[in-house]
Amino acid sequence: MLGMVIFASCVPQKKLLLLQENPEVKDQGKADELLKTFDLKKPVYTLKPGDVLSLRVQTTTPTEYNFLNSPVTTSGSDDPVLSGYTIDDAGDILIPVVGKVHLTGLTMPEARVAVTEALKPFLANPTVNLRLLTFRYTIVGEVGSQGQFTTYQDNINVMEAIATAGGLTSYADRGKIKLIRYEEGQAKIYAFSLLDETTLAKNNFYLKPDDMLVVDPLPAKFFRENVFGTISLGFGFLASIVLLYTRLQ
Repeated sequence: MLGMVIFASCVPQKKLLLLQENPEVKDQGKADELLKTFDLKKPVYTLKPGDVLSLRVQTTTPTEYNFLNSPVTTSGSDDPVLSGYTIDDAGDILIPVVGKVHLTGLTMPEARVAVTEALKPFLANPTVNLRLLTFRYTIVGEVGSQGQFTTYQDNINVMEAIATAGGLTSYADRGKIKLIRYEEGQAKIYAFSLLDETTLAKNNFYLKPDDMLVVDPLPAKFFRENVFGTISLGFGFLASIVLLYTRLQ
């Protein structure tokens, strides 16, 4: 039995070495062969009050006349959110000299156009770089590093998010990943499987700001850390009693 266990746990070296000359391994992938195609359902994020934007502008206007040459800063803080432009309750950001620019309900490309048009009367040939600073998501459970993360993309999918958290652990339940989403004053829970390739085409494959992913452990983790430990402790205690009894005899 010991020999069978050792044999089953061995991995042939041919399955570990990368870029071999003659791999001779069955069921290999063929780089130029298309396996399947899925239509991705990428969400189009629209800006809303409370979003914070990073604004960087390049222009041919001389530096001394460029009022956006130095970004807005907050004394004693390097947090980009604190130095960004916040969309107020009316849906506007306030740009020095320019005034208010309405951005609520616009996508990021549309917002760049709106800011560019607002700057044209004041700066020559402005090129606007606008980024969302408040796309945060949280991952807890069986991942390499739990916590809250920030991305400067306006879309990120579940697998990319898990990768930023160090990937899944050996005991992660890949068949039931829970997504908690806060919408309209409610916490909505969804569940999906990373074992199913059709997950790539699901609406919830892409995250929204403030989403939370919960990765539960497999039952094997509980048994290994609790049941097996208790059994081992029990056997050890029993062996000690037997040994003591034998010595006394």
